[in-house]
Amino acid sequence: MTLTGTPRPLSGAPRRPTETARRLAAFLAERAPWRVYATYAVLWVCALESTLAVLTPGTDWTVGGSLLVEVVTVYLALLFVRVVDEQKDLEYDRLHHPDRPLPRGAIDVRELRVAMVLIVVAELGLTGWRSLLLTGWLLFGLLYICFLVQLERWSATVRDRIFVNLLVSYPVQAILSVHIWLSFREATGGGSAPHALVGGLLCMFVFLHFEFARKTGAQEVPGATLYSNVVGLRGSLALTVGCALAGTALVLAVVRPWELHGAAALAGWLPVTALGFLATGAERFAALRTPTWPTGPAMGYLAWQYLGLSVAALAVVRPGIGG
Repeated sequence: MTLTGTPRPLSGAPRRPTETARRLAAFLAERAPWRVYATYAVLWVCALESTLAVLTPGTDWTVGGSLLVEVVTVYLALLFVRVVDEQKDLEYDRLHHPDRPLPRGAIDVRELRVAMVLIVVAELGLTGWRSLLLTGWLLFGLLYICFLVQLERWSATVRDRIFVNLLVSYPVQAILSVHIWLSFREATGGGSAPHALVGGLLCMFVFLHFEFARKTGAQEVPGATLYSNVVGLRGSLALTVGCALAGTALVLAVVRPWELHGAAALAGWLPVTALGFLATGAERFAALRTPTWPTGPAMGYLAWQYLGLSVAALAVVRPGIGG
């Protein structure tokens, strides 16, 4: 699985800009639907920034322009990851997923690289006017994403060993979490490094529940990229369930709903209900209705946990909202 510019996808006369734009739009609609990617960006940024606001009493944090700009910045970074991954996995997809846009010829490598350039330009515009630190850190993240492609080419261990691959690829999420923290500091002047660490760990556990869940299989499948192939079913289930419980516990430690009153207390306990998605996924998986842990409940846990955290944090930061 390498980022490759083989003659086939790069050959042919250049297309008109309007045709390239149409093909890119169709590609993104299929491989990076905005409802999923934009929703994730909104929930992630809101959850992490609201966590920082709770941990920094007196911070003048509002749901406003700075937060919106950071959401768009993170959303574009996620699109960049998707575009790079499609190129990285081209050879694999030709064998196993020939119906995807790049192997079937609905888009080519040149057009995807045009998209990468356009995203970088847009990101420079979104961050450059805020601070050089935000711009530099984001560019570091985008360069790291591209570096991972070469790393997988150079190292069979990174490419083929799923836990090693997770170890070197998760920093992309961590880098973006740091960017959200830096944006929060730029906008409010608050948010210490220890508070950022708490927020980053919280987001890590919530994300890793989804990551482990979607690659936990009921049976060992030779050649499949499943965590359960390496640590066994029990080990993979322990990671899946453990991350969900750890994420929820950290959310409660941040919000401390037992110290709230009235409607604010109800809002504070809202993140706990995300465990309902954990229970649903476990029930479906245990009943062997799906060969792997169902993706829907895993995504539901992530989305509902972030939404619940944001609502609960608002009840703490803006108690007048909760009553």
